[in-house]
Amino acid sequence: MDDKVQLSLEQFAGAWGLFCRVTPGGLSASEDGIEYRFSGLPVSFFNVAIPMRTPLNADELRSAGERAVRWAAPAHVPWLFLATHEWLAPGVDAPAALGEAGLAPVMTLTGMRAARVGPVEKTPAGLALTLPADDAGCAAMVNVNAAAYEMPGSAGMEALGTAGFWNGHTCVVGQAGGAPASCAGVLMVGGLRYVAFVATLPGHQRKGYADAVMRLALSQAAARHGETPSVLHATEAGKPVYERMGYETISTHTLYMEKRFLEGH
Repeated sequence: MDDKVQLSLEQFAGAWGLFCRVTPGGLSASEDGIEYRFSGLPVSFFNVAIPMRTPLNADELRSAGERAVRWAAPAHVPWLFLATHEWLAPGVDAPAALGEAGLAPVMTLTGMRAARVGPVEKTPAGLALTLPADDAGCAAMVNVNAAAYEMPGSAGMEALGTAGFWNGHTCVVGQAGGAPASCAGVLMVGGLRYVAFVATLPGHQRKGYADAVMRLALSQAAARHGETPSVLHATEAGKPVYERMGYETISTHTLYMEKRFLEGH
């Protein structure tokens, strides 16, 4: 078993478990080799099934998908199945196997790790970095992410944007023109710094904002909890940004959604 891949999955499950703790109806469960982290929110990204066994041949992968579909049915929310490429036996056609289980691929994620990321060297022109300490400030994390990723920000996600949720963690919001434009958060998961909620509004992208807010969040978390390694899961768009910051790939994944929820995605 690859320790780096295992670390990546444990960090993913740990971070999503934090979301489940603060949402009504949130549930963390483990059943037959699959970890479930369902926030209960009507946002697929916050409800995930994570197979933890290795290796998986085609039949085992299809069976895992079928079990996850059955488990998720009573939740009545869109959800995602995380297929880890390194956990698959050679030659497995994952889309075909999971397709038979009623799942279809929707996006890829890359697990990444960095031993150290340097502090902000120069704040981009026009950007003011803030450390929110109240509910109104922390709510900007949800609002910027909702706008950047076209998610329904008001669909029960308020709990993730409160000072209570961020107690013991770190969030940074970048203001441009007096309004939130970019943000990043660092969650403490298993003693490591897990980077999440990195987003920049479309009108402010490609200005170095994400780099700046993320570096400040990491340095603030290091000041409070120590210079531990940091882990994240990058989208295709975010991966080059993180590579420039010194992150290395430790795992690769594809997220699958149950086909009945695909309309509108």
